[in-house]
Amino acid sequence: VAGAWHSVHDDDPFRRLMRRMQITARKLTSWSTRTVGNVRLKLAISRELLLRLDSAQESRPLSPHEDWLRRQIKASYLSLASLERTIAQQRARIATLKDGDANTSFFHRQCTYRRQKNRIHSLTVDGAPISAPCDMAAAAYAHFDALPGRKTPRDCSLDLSELITPTNLDDLDAPFDAEEIWNAVKRLPAQKAPGPDGYNAEFLRACWPIVRQDFVDVFQRLYEMRDRGFCS
Repeated sequence: VAGAWHSVHDDDPFRRLMRRMQITARKLTSWSTRTVGNVRLKLAISRELLLRLDSAQESRPLSPHEDWLRRQIKASYLSLASLERTIAQQRARIATLKDGDANTSFFHRQCTYRRQKNRIHSLTVDGAPISAPCDMAAAAYAHFDALPGRKTPRDCSLDLSELITPTNLDDLDAPFDAEEIWNAVKRLPAQKAPGPDGYNAEFLRACWPIVRQDFVDVFQRLYEMRDRGFCS
């Protein structure tokens, strides 16, 4: 993770964080393919070997080597089954998982449902529908980029000095610090990804010494921007 993360250099903290997350995700996917491989195939092979050893055990005692091999294969099988369930759970974003529930078909259905539900097929901009992905991305960026600092008319106003007891609120306007960001990360649900990047809080906590400074830089730049948009 550290090698992939620090392979990207950019002076802009937003662009640097985005590119580092993208590169690291690709490197992790490649590493997983090489290291873990096809989990289902390995499960099938382990299951077949266990069945053959169990069948042999019904007709004769296993030799010490066969008994050792069976224990090794069973441990590998249980580990692979747990990994397959974890992968399916992560793809489906299911927050709870009952012990012993290894039926991953449920999670695959849930993953497909989420993909269809979360997909944006079209947007309406100034009364005209658009459906091309690049056009929708540009429209979404333009919309949210214009939001910071925008004033909206109000029908009434509040005198906050009459409602709130005067206190020292300087902390609310203080810059973000590393400890504050870390405390927020620690409170995130471990298996729920906070955004479309796919990184969950468990990854952030495990790799915080590596990614910490980039998140601090992003929040510091956000504080410096205050009421200005990204293109200001």
